[in-house]
This record gives sequence, C-alpha cells and structure tokens, in this order.
Amino acid sequence: MGFPAFFDAKCLWTRHDGFMNDSFLAKRAALLQQMAALDSMELGSLKAEYRPGPSGSPSGPYFKHQVWKDGANQSQRVSPEEAPALQAAIDHRLHFESLAQAFIDLTVEHTRQNRFPDSLKKKIIRVSWPRKRRSRT
Repeated sequence: MGFPAFFDAKCLWTRHDGFMNDSFLAKRAALLQQMAALDSMELGSLKAEYRPGPSGSPSGPYFKHQVWKDGANQSQRVSPEEAPALQAAIDHRLHFESLAQAFIDLTVEHTRQNRFPDSLKKKIIRVSWPRKRRSRT
C-alpha cells in the first residue's frame, strides 16, 4: 500500500524543515522549472564554413555539426534550413548545463551552511585522559 505523493513531500518537508528554508526551495524549484522548459537539446557544436568560390569571393555558409563520440570527433554536414533549429538545440543544452551547475552550486552552498544546524551541534569538551605513569626502574 503506497502513500499519496503529497504525504511523501510533507514527510520530507517536515523532516528537513530545519535544514531548508523557503528561499532555498524556491530557487531550486525555479532552476528545475527552467530546466524542464528546455524541450530540445543536442550535443556538439555547429560551425559555419566559407569556401573560396570560382570568382574569388567566398561561398557559403556551409554548416558542419561536430560531436565528440567514442573518442573521436565526428562531423556531418547540415543544410542551411536545418542549421537554426540545430543551433537552438545546442544552445538549449548549454543553457541546461549552466542551470544544472547553478543547481549544484546552490545545493552545495546550502549543504555547507546547514551541515550542522545549531540545534544539532554539540559542544566539544576536551577531555584529558589520565596518563600512565612510567615506572622508574
């Protein structure tokens, strides 16, 4: 028998209430929402190339999509009609990666600030153990 999703969320909220504040949760939710809104992504990069034409003036652009895969750089030509959508997908991936890094940074900072909340901190008491006396023989 499973519990409703709101129950799990409420339990987690209650359990971590001392560790998480509304601002932190709102920032994380905003980052996740932005990440979820990116509906297309592609690996690699898109380069425009120009080649010298017969009259000496450059012709092009010719688009090349490059992806590092299986230890090698793989390239393929892309038509000028497909290039804008491919570039948008590459930009989405780069934006996603920056949002993911921001999420990580935020969570690490929060973890470090709240590693030991005041309510859980124990005062360190130095204990001096009795020393064994050396025998003088």
